[in-house]
Amino acid sequence: MEILINNEKLDFKLEKEKNVGDIIKDLENCVLENGNVIESISVDNSIIPYDYSSFEFRQNISEVNELKIITANQIELAVNTMVTVGEYINKLLDEYIRIDSLKYYDAILEGLKLIHEGTLDSLRILNIKSMVVVEKEGRTFADILLEMGNLILKYEKKYIDEDGIKILKHLLESLLYTIPKVFKWAVVKNYSMFSTLEKTRIISYLKMTFADLYIICYSSVNKFEDIGRNLQLGEDRNAFNDLFYLTELLDEVISVLRITKLLLPMLLSDDNCDGIFQEMTNQLKDIERAFKDGDMITVGDILEYEVRPLFEKLLDLLKKLKI
Repeated sequence: MEILINNEKLDFKLEKEKNVGDIIKDLENCVLENGNVIESISVDNSIIPYDYSSFEFRQNISEVNELKIITANQIELAVNTMVTVGEYINKLLDEYIRIDSLKYYDAILEGLKLIHEGTLDSLRILNIKSMVVVEKEGRTFADILLEMGNLILKYEKKYIDEDGIKILKHLLESLLYTIPKVFKWAVVKNYSMFSTLEKTRIISYLKMTFADLYIICYSSVNKFEDIGRNLQLGEDRNAFNDLFYLTELLDEVISVLRITKLLLPMLLSDDNCDGIFQEMTNQLKDIERAFKDGDMITVGDILEYEVRPLFEKLLDLLKKLKI
């Protein structure tokens, strides 16, 4: 049997493999380690489903002349998925989302699920947190996706009514507006994959991420007071949720600023970012230890007197960078 990956013959020595699925399983890890995914599989020039329970995967090696695998880079695939999502949203808006949509109910619901799942998978691969991508009305991408998820659950149990169509239209338009911003975030968070882009374009994308991060950080300052108040009231779960949110946000800010310092050090030449990053990391570790020990007074003190001043320094820095 001949094995080809991206049309190149592979020198693969058969050992205990008995069927097509055994070979795919052996090759799958190697493909993933190289930052790729298997895009398609063909047996004797016929494309087969990527499904270990399928008949084709159970096919004996002795019955196969050629096994052909096509791989794709995960980042490129995720970006292409977002492009496809945008095209599909346009199709839904143009052809299906109108008052007489009841006859298209199944197609709309299935389309929404594909959009929702495809977007979440792409964000995960692209290392983008939906909480920091800001839509034109000030909502985050996370808010839009959550609202879409709730809408899907609601209309799985009943037909889409006129109000549902209006909400859905607004949601899809918001997604369509935000997808180009996701692409810019993808360039920043995966810059090594887009090294051929002009520096001026990368700077403009970075400034967009600074603007988004500034908006989210500015609107999150009050969470420091919320955490302290909830700790005093014994509402530890709410305090922990806010703390987790702030930790995720700080992690994203530090990540983008580190990328900025690597790509365009001149933008951060006058700011001691490394010192702020290290101090922030140390304080968050102290908070984690205090939380585990149940020492909520220490958690509140560190947040109020140590972390908040550092957070405000980062906020000032983002304000300067986004201009």
